[in-house]
Amino acid sequence: MPINNRTIPSLSSLIVFEASARLGTLTSAADELCVSPTAVSKQIKQLEAFLNTQLFIRKKTGLELTKKG
Repeated sequence: MPINNRTIPSLSSLIVFEASARLGTLTSAADELCVSPTAVSKQIKQLEAFLNTQLFIRKKTGLELTKKG
């Protein structure tokens, strides 16, 4: 059965989401994944757009998951 890319998010977006949620900051997730914080932020924004929902509350001290996140 073929996978429809319009119904599931990319694996890289999910990996970035998991690292960001677990570590609590985009910078920490970027360090762990060996990418820039900008790349992490872009992936999270794309995932939020794909799901049409906000996944994180962004604070000065880090990230907080929303209920849907």
